[in-house]
Amino acid sequence: MRQFVSNRHTSAPPKGIFVALLMSVLLGVVPQNAPAGDRLDSRNVSQDAEKEELLALLEVGLKPASPREFAFLEKVVQMVAERRLSREMVEGTFVWARRQSGWSFPYFEQALRMRARRAGIKI
Repeated sequence: MRQFVSNRHTSAPPKGIFVALLMSVLLGVVPQNAPAGDRLDSRNVSQDAEKEELLALLEVGLKPASPREFAFLEKVVQMVAERRLSREMVEGTFVWARRQSGWSFPYFEQALRMRARRAGIKI
């Protein structure tokens, strides 16, 4: 008798789908056809929302375990908001770190510090 073997894991969706879904939510928050006054308010609100969403993504994906690690993520998000650190660098490092281990935070921190240092940025 032949048994059916599935390669799909039903307990958790693939990591890539989670990241792609969250990134699609993060993009395109401000409508371009809004009146000028609304657009300025929307940008402030959307910038705060983007900071919160990026912080949530990093906290859920990297599983920080200490106050120092939470503070590091908050500092990274603040630097992205101030445009001292590129969001692309943070997201690229996040995706790479998630592939390294079940607990990704140490990989993320070390790699982001190294990439930022190469770009002349001190975290």
